[in-house]
Amino acid sequence: MKTAFKFASAFAIILSATVFTAKAQQVNDADIKKNAAPVTNSLSFITRLEPVTYEYNKSDNKKLNLPEGKQYGFIASDAEQVTPWAIKTQNSWQTIGKNQQKAITTHEVDLQKLVPLLVGAIKEQQAEIEKLKQEVEALKKK
Repeated sequence: MKTAFKFASAFAIILSATVFTAKAQQVNDADIKKNAAPVTNSLSFITRLEPVTYEYNKSDNKKLNLPEGKQYGFIASDAEQVTPWAIKTQNSWQTIGKNQQKAITTHEVDLQKLVPLLVGAIKEQQAEIEKLKQEVEALKKK
């Protein structure tokens, strides 16, 4: 059985395409940073920070999805006095009733920003230890 199709209208398909090429490029971070300088006096910052253990008050802050159990860290308002550039602020909205929300602003210490200070403090302490070792050796020889 043969079937014949007749079309009353004509149509054309026009395709247009743009070709993109991509290549991976590796950029050295030293090439995208400027004014790099050694971190000094790290120990003076680190010794002024007060590490604490704490638990989040989950019952009063259910919508914030806070972790359970003992946490280690810093109280952001205290750390802000020492390292204000390491404090990050997050804004969110919490539903408190039908058609009612309140703004919640939380502050936390960005621990990643403290890592260079920690490394600098360790290096400063190690230099002091090496100096004291040399002094002890010199005293032993007397």
